[in-house]
Amino acid sequence: MHVVDSSKSDPRLAGLSLQCGRGGIDVALIVLEPLSRSERPTVALAAGGKRAEFEASVVQGGAALRLPADASKLAAGDWQSAADLSVEIASKPNAIFGVVPIGGLSTALSYLSQNCHAR
Repeated sequence: MHVVDSSKSDPRLAGLSLQCGRGGIDVALIVLEPLSRSERPTVALAAGGKRAEFEASVVQGGAALRLPADASKLAAGDWQSAADLSVEIASKPNAIFGVVPIGGLSTALSYLSQNCHAR
């Protein structure tokens, strides 16, 4: 779990979670104000000067937004050299913005990659 920089983030965003999933490593954003499970919010992420948009799935009772596999590919590639990840979640009535420090991301991904198969 990478916790947001609270001085640069909306208090409704807690952080970024990496976890073992069925198809590899899942990337999820943790929110403190649950969203409706029927929502499919657009999430824009920027790191190292590159921006990507994804349609997220609301999971864990609305407290997490699971990102598609392409986000995991970015975490394993382009995000490795970035210090921060900028987050924008298009939710109603107001968007959620934040900055997540992602130093040590490569270590976390390496650990998960080695241990997810053991589950």
